[in-house]
Amino acid sequence: MCPICKTDKYLSPNMTFLINPECYHKICESCVDRIFSLGPAPCPYPKCGKILRKNKFKQQVFDDLRIEREIDIRKKVGNVYNKTEEDFPSLKEYNQYLENIEEIVFKLNNDVDVVETLAELDKYEQEHKLEILEKNMRESEKSADLVKYQEAMERLKQEKRKIQEKMDLEDLNFQREQQQKLLDKMATSSETTEEILKQLEVQKQSRLTSRRKQLQSINENLDRQFNSANPFHKHLPEEVQTPFTPFKGDRDLNKKYTMLPVLDAEEIMDTDNSHGSYYDPYMNKLAKVKEFLGAGWRLNHVYERALDEAFIGLGCIIEQEKTSAKPTLV
Repeated sequence: MCPICKTDKYLSPNMTFLINPECYHKICESCVDRIFSLGPAPCPYPKCGKILRKNKFKQQVFDDLRIEREIDIRKKVGNVYNKTEEDFPSLKEYNQYLENIEEIVFKLNNDVDVVETLAELDKYEQEHKLEILEKNMRESEKSADLVKYQEAMERLKQEKRKIQEKMDLEDLNFQREQQQKLLDKMATSSETTEEILKQLEVQKQSRLTSRRKQLQSINENLDRQFNSANPFHKHLPEEVQTPFTPFKGDRDLNKKYTMLPVLDAEEIMDTDNSHGSYYDPYMNKLAKVKEFLGAGWRLNHVYERALDEAFIGLGCIIEQEKTSAKPTLV
């Protein structure tokens, strides 16, 4: 219930309460318009009497008014003491600056030496007015860039969403055409149903792969355009290149070798004949131990790791590989 007009929120569910940072007394929006529209006026709460202005009223964000008051105080102090770590020659001086801010906030929030603290705050603001203004302008530019970035990001998401929806619709139409084509072929073709289904599945997989590449290419192109105009995107200098990698083995998605068949545990238990495969007496002995197999250890992992290490150049000397005309395996 509004304590001024006695309007009940139960009977007026759209009623909004406002507060003023001068006293933090709750007043409904209608009373604020009625009392303060003509100019500043005293707070209507009994024994308050503080002069309030309409443009200072705002909606309460936090349920606890103490938190609301502290946040407002921090904003007020932060608009004056707005330096960052970059403005100080050492971290110690910056920490001292932060401690001074916390002391001011504590005094204002707990009503300790309020008059003296406000006088100190006003004095600092007058002495550093140009620095404060310059810092606020830089922060405003950053905020504006951030708003532009967020708007551009939202447009990028919407564009990607439209492309995805369009491709989904095309895929749905393609599925309907495939179903109709399947019915027509089954009715007219002399081929068996399995052969027809196999052909359509091949076409479907081929189209799916093509669509994925197409969608990836479109998304990469959109991201490239977005990043080129994005002030927050860090562009790498042209001279920065991918670090040198011996043989470039770890850059290749396709392995340069083919694994021979590796005997499983049962075959090893039956015979030690490993003709046409890998054989290591110690490893084959471990492959017969059930405790190792139960823990997930497998013989083929050992050989795969050994081959991977060999082909990505582990153990070679990078400087020698850089200087040599033709890299050789070590």
